[in-house]
Amino acid sequence: MHGVLLLAGGKGKRMGGKIYDKLLHPLHETTSFRLCCEAYLKAREIEDFVIVHRDEEQKLLLKNEFSVACAKSDRKTEPAYVIGGLRRMDSVRNGLTALSENCQFVQVHDCARPMIRTSTISKLAQEVARVQAVAVARPVRDTVRLSSERKLMSGLPQKTFTMDRSKMWFMETPQAIRKDWLIDGINLAVKKKIEATDEVFVVELLGKKTVFYNPEYPNPKITTMEDYKYLNFLLNS
Repeated sequence: MHGVLLLAGGKGKRMGGKIYDKLLHPLHETTSFRLCCEAYLKAREIEDFVIVHRDEEQKLLLKNEFSVACAKSDRKTEPAYVIGGLRRMDSVRNGLTALSENCQFVQVHDCARPMIRTSTISKLAQEVARVQAVAVARPVRDTVRLSSERKLMSGLPQKTFTMDRSKMWFMETPQAIRKDWLIDGINLAVKKKIEATDEVFVVELLGKKTVFYNPEYPNPKITTMEDYKYLNFLLNS
């Protein structure tokens, strides 16, 4: 059985307080959260839905958006709602407790990435059953340099080191992992007092391997107000 944790509890600090909620802000006559829900509702492999939210006020708004997504996707299901934690790792940990005992594989998706497609979700469901851990990622194509300075600063001379980009990947979501691996990995991270920034991190902690899947289409994340312009352009296209 496959489930999904839809992460919607982030505070969007880099928005500078310009909007109430970046996932519920109007986007091409819909919202980022609703687009993510529609993509997952159309994936018949996904049977268990958990929505990780910020507070009760946001929960009510997310419930309405999920209902609209159900109607548009011609599918009706009742998700579980769980309060998120201070860190992404805490939110995932909370979400895992709400999944069905029969759920073997979990996709974790950041709802700030509204361009995810049902075909990708279905592909990950097939692959994770075969390889146990698979994540959407894309190879780094630009030159990457590491600065010797402790903080990133422009306008000042810096000593830098050129990195080998042939071994680098940009990590995205969804990331699909065996549920027991996620639970064990997060518990290990908590024990070692390490913050896991994504699900592949905890797979690495367990000494396991992950397959990377390049979707070959844009899957950007909403981080600043400028990102809405790009996403509206993509959706118009």
